[in-house]
Amino acid sequence: MADANKGWGELPERCLGRILRHLPCLLDHAAFADVCKRWRTIAGRNPPPMQPWLLKPSTAATSFFCVACERNHQGPRMPDYARGARVCGSFPGGWVAVADIPTIGGPASPGNRSPALLNLCNGERVGLPRSLRDNNPRVTNINLVHTVILSDDPSDSIGPYCAAAIVSGKPNIVFWRPGMSYWTPPMLKWDAPMKKWKKLLPKDPIEDVKYFVASALGVGFHVLTSNEDILVYAPSTNDKPRELTMSSVETYKVRRNRHPTMPEPGEVVARYLTQSRGKMLMVVRYVSAERTTMAFDVFRLERQPPSWSWKKLAPEALTSLTIFLVQGSSVAVHSLLDESERKPFPLSIYFLHDPVRFDDAGTSQSPQIENPFPCSDAGRCRLFDQNIVHCLPREPPSDCSPWSWFFLPPNNAVRHLYSVEVIRELL
Repeated sequence: MADANKGWGELPERCLGRILRHLPCLLDHAAFADVCKRWRTIAGRNPPPMQPWLLKPSTAATSFFCVACERNHQGPRMPDYARGARVCGSFPGGWVAVADIPTIGGPASPGNRSPALLNLCNGERVGLPRSLRDNNPRVTNINLVHTVILSDDPSDSIGPYCAAAIVSGKPNIVFWRPGMSYWTPPMLKWDAPMKKWKKLLPKDPIEDVKYFVASALGVGFHVLTSNEDILVYAPSTNDKPRELTMSSVETYKVRRNRHPTMPEPGEVVARYLTQSRGKMLMVVRYVSAERTTMAFDVFRLERQPPSWSWKKLAPEALTSLTIFLVQGSSVAVHSLLDESERKPFPLSIYFLHDPVRFDDAGTSQSPQIENPFPCSDAGRCRLFDQNIVHCLPREPPSDCSPWSWFFLPPNNAVRHLYSVEVIRELL
């Protein structure tokens, strides 16, 4: 038996590396790393793909679902003071945005609640304001925060990070940075009057917002409209922490050629932005007459002088890629297999129940804010044949928040946390 164990422990690193590439689940990877010191070292050199987990909030207990192994896991817990809050954003590093929790240090009253950023892995908390300064001049409360988007991980940010939020009403997009006690519309000058900043707002409903540090259109918050145009808001990195202005606001008219004899497969219900290998992608989601998801298309932003266009990509151009869709936080994850070992697999798109209702306030996303939150129209689409499989949990519906994706931080502390979880699941 000792010789047998020694044989396993001394398997060539190349063989062990190949085994690890077939263990995309973090818990399986953690179990492998716990075998011995040598295997732990090799596991550290072969990290699993950073696929997000499905975050299922509940007033009882938040749980997680891993798409790699299709199992539920007990992950980081939601703080008691935030249990039952609506999740309105998720970001790398274990961060989520919640819409309405008790304000830090304030009385426990219904009126003393505001949005916040929470790190479920290390317990950090950053309060966000609920008021808007619109330079009318006046300060008003924001009725509804749809989605929060961050420019950087608050834990690892070297410079000043900032946030954008899709909100109800005018303005339909607002911005914030640490040190500010309110959100502000996009302004090129801090004291700009209302008529000035209104000209900087998207004229069409907002479909999605994503912050890109490397894109053909520049660095900043990229706003995708229902007309498939792009606005880029570039926050100014000035030395005034209580102010936030834009160094530039650019609008790009982007078109795609629709074939007159090939109608779209259904009604467009949502559009998402993500990025793959430095290229901006737009994913279009279609629903049937029964309002269930039936197909997807993927487009790449391309320059066709003198303008920009969305080029529809063939499924074979997107192999070895998995896209996870959610407003504000969609990601494209590539296979980590070596080129010599890679066997291309078709693009898969994971989607969540994401009903959209257009309104007159300039925001296409009017999310449900009362329970129960349905989860039946969620799953995976294989793009080459538009085969949709409902492989994600469908019941029970959430009693407090839509489901979202959760992005684990890639560090030793988190791997240790899930090593403990592996032991619990084996008991």
